[in-house]
Amino acid sequence: MNQDAFKRVVVKSIVDRSLRNIRRDPRRGIRRLADLGEVAAAGPYQKRFLSIVRRMLEQEDSPYYTMVSNAVQSADNERLKTFGINFGWNCLTVGTRKIRALEQTQPWSIPWSLTVHIGGAPGDLDAHILIRIIREGMELGIYTYFLFPDGMSRSITTALDAVMAAEDCAFFLFLPPEQTDAGAIQALTVPQNLMLGISSERPQWQSLAAHLRQAGALYFLYRTYDGPDEARDITSGRWAGELASLAGIGSICVAGQDCPARCGAQVYQYARRSRLEQRYPTLVLDYYLDNLYADACISHTACLSGICPNGELTRFRDGREYPTGLSVRSARLDEVLAQIPARTISPPREDLHF
Repeated sequence: MNQDAFKRVVVKSIVDRSLRNIRRDPRRGIRRLADLGEVAAAGPYQKRFLSIVRRMLEQEDSPYYTMVSNAVQSADNERLKTFGINFGWNCLTVGTRKIRALEQTQPWSIPWSLTVHIGGAPGDLDAHILIRIIREGMELGIYTYFLFPDGMSRSITTALDAVMAAEDCAFFLFLPPEQTDAGAIQALTVPQNLMLGISSERPQWQSLAAHLRQAGALYFLYRTYDGPDEARDITSGRWAGELASLAGIGSICVAGQDCPARCGAQVYQYARRSRLEQRYPTLVLDYYLDNLYADACISHTACLSGICPNGELTRFRDGREYPTGLSVRSARLDEVLAQIPARTISPPREDLHF
């Protein structure tokens, strides 16, 4: 057994014991887990983040006690352990170490995650190619994948095949609002390395959230915004307040492709303040800017990359994803990334982040 595999076994044992403690005494168990994480944290970013978490939990009426307790009480235990270890250990420990080591020897940037837009048209990437791309990503240290399938059933099947084939990765799947096939949704509750995103723009999203909670699945809520009016609706607090106890682990705001960059900055500032002030029993996040900040903490140059349904690679800048003209359909992921010169994208300032 190699060192990382041995450490994963140790981490699994710690997580298992911590979950039992939280079920018995949520507040005490959560505080003990935060304290243990701070002691065991390997990197400066992990130490800083966990130190902030511990200080926030000193607030006796913190809504985050409710958030964590709800997740632990409702989610399947094995699912919590698998997803938590995949994300916390494989993605943020083993994966980031690989990324940093490779970037010291290569003149190009490796994103900490990939945003994958999955289509259902005949010419779009199939599961075989997507699985190959994910395996190449793992070789680079990329263990986190955000999946955005369109409303076609083929795209859901492609996403599910990819998730099942990469059991060491952590996947976040943004379920399209128009996807109402009960059978397809039920199939997505099977993988333990998958967290499902429910659109609050979906009719009767509350009943779907309740169903997923009853099934022991991990889920989050999300919404899109395309301009000033929708950004104001978010920053007013109306949206997050409406989600109430069904919000899940996170509430994610996703900027549309034509959304002005200034709207994204406003939503990010609001999300950051809501976390610092602990306004809701959920983590309010801006998809692109929080994602970019995470990459800045891992890499020497901040970058976000995505994949279009046809296989074209994208790079995030000025508030949106832009196609690069390079395709991963027939080329290795590292070969495509190597063709994009390293370019620092200014992430949100550290002092403005939770």
